[in-house]
Amino acid sequence: MPLLVEEANKLSIEDRQRGVIEEIIDNDELFALLPFTQAKDKVYSYVREGTLSEGQFLSEYEDVPEGAATFEPVDTRLKVLAGQVDMDNFTTEVQSTLNDQVAIQIAAKSKALGRKFRRTLINGDSSVNAKEFDGVKALIPAGQTLTAGANGAPISFGALDELKQAVKLGADVLMMHPKVWLAIRELNRSFGGNTADLSMIENFGRPIPMYDGTPVIMNDFITLDEDQGTNTDTTSVYALRLNEADGFHGLFGGASAGIRLESLGTLANKDASRWRVKWYCGTALKATHSVARLKGINV
Repeated sequence: MPLLVEEANKLSIEDRQRGVIEEIIDNDELFALLPFTQAKDKVYSYVREGTLSEGQFLSEYEDVPEGAATFEPVDTRLKVLAGQVDMDNFTTEVQSTLNDQVAIQIAAKSKALGRKFRRTLINGDSSVNAKEFDGVKALIPAGQTLTAGANGAPISFGALDELKQAVKLGADVLMMHPKVWLAIRELNRSFGGNTADLSMIENFGRPIPMYDGTPVIMNDFITLDEDQGTNTDTTSVYALRLNEADGFHGLFGGASAGIRLESLGTLANKDASRWRVKWYCGTALKATHSVARLKGINV
């Protein structure tokens, strides 16, 4: 919808403090670690192993059996994530002395678009909405999904160990809602141990928690109202291997990864200008054993 005059006035009242204080804050550490690969076309294709053909023990002069391996082609598609904002030219030129009206609106639109991407990165499901890409939850196969309890159960060290073991070549991170990490800290205290080890990951910028040598990242976009049996208030913990070779990674199309800004100029029938923010994006899971999910955790 067009920028309302009332909203512009809020940013230009005399003696008002310059800038806008952020109130909408999300905890999403996956985005900081996720590698991205450029897709040259709207369809990004790769091939997984299907089956292997073993040899046999033979008697003398017995025919040697023939067999060949099979392979599974996988396609994933880039999706278009975009939004735009219209700015009245009078508002832009006359009411930007205290706060740059255009800059603030573009920054807010970009932030909202980023939140949409990060939410979809966890919960996206193209079978429900064909316009969006598949997130972590939708990509994990049934064989890589563990259950804490038939009707939900508290988090346990044993369940976390099984989750880590399910990622065959080793998980780079465990991802969970902050409430689950608080429960793990409480478990540590109950056994007389410390609350958690801390370590540094290159480019992460600060110490982060560890569980048995595996970094733990927090994500507010993981839902807390998943159904498990008769329980409607459970959540999940994910083990992820993050790389472009055999793990989970992001995709981008076009010149660069991330949100891009376009100025579309003056509108034909209004004294207003339009700006568009967009991202051609998607996800890929190379090997199915590179991700695992532990569901049915009570919160």
